[in-house]
Amino acid sequence: MTTATMQNTESTRQRSSFARVPAAFRLQFMIPSSLIWVPAMVFALAWGVSIGIGIWLDALADDRIPAEDPFYTGASQAALWCLAFMAGYAGSHTFPFSMALSYSRRVFVLGAGLAFAAVSAAFGLAFALAALVERATNGFGVESYTFDLPMLTEGPGGVASAGLLAGLLCLAVMLLGFGFVILFKRFGLMRMWLVLIALALVLLGVVMLITSQGAWPDVGRWFVEQNALSFSAYLAPAAIALGVVDYFMIRKAVP
Repeated sequence: MTTATMQNTESTRQRSSFARVPAAFRLQFMIPSSLIWVPAMVFALAWGVSIGIGIWLDALADDRIPAEDPFYTGASQAALWCLAFMAGYAGSHTFPFSMALSYSRRVFVLGAGLAFAAVSAAFGLAFALAALVERATNGFGVESYTFDLPMLTEGPGGVASAGLLAGLLCLAVMLLGFGFVILFKRFGLMRMWLVLIALALVLLGVVMLITSQGAWPDVGRWFVEQNALSFSAYLAPAAIALGVVDYFMIRKAVP
């Protein structure tokens, strides 16, 4: 076999491998409930419960003036943790199944990453639309807000920036959940815990350094000065870094 023939064969093999990425993407939605229906149900249920509690509290407070005393909840994060769990499920169950279907690890992780990005974009859009609904209805008549939070929607870009931040945060959380499972498969239980303990010690060191320098007011001021758009600028490279780490960990992970 000539050198040219070998190069052509290798090139064809690479093209054939990457040609399976769309199939690896669709594989993540083979069971629609995992990344679509269950998170959507959690999203709607958490929002509905928040609205119900807001209406109930408004009914209890006879002297409350809704416009002067709005309710703000953190229930929007419920769907995030659900999606983090489902991304972990993709690593623990879909990954071994993909190996049985002769997908390469590279193709699988690329397909999974694209699926997570699509779901995150949908979450960001849903977040922005829900914020617009709350704004249009004045918090469903009782000034109760789950998505239209001032710290997210009153900065540059408004609701659109909040949706962007929500989408990027969702992507980062999903990649993190997926990464924890791959970390376990790559290094085993003991080494996984050693990595987690090392990360906890690094975080503790940062907290101790900030405390010893008396810099907590500066940290608080920095957070107050941020908005959804600036947070998005920090989250985007963080999400990319998580994706790269997942890619390199899965290369030698045992299904």
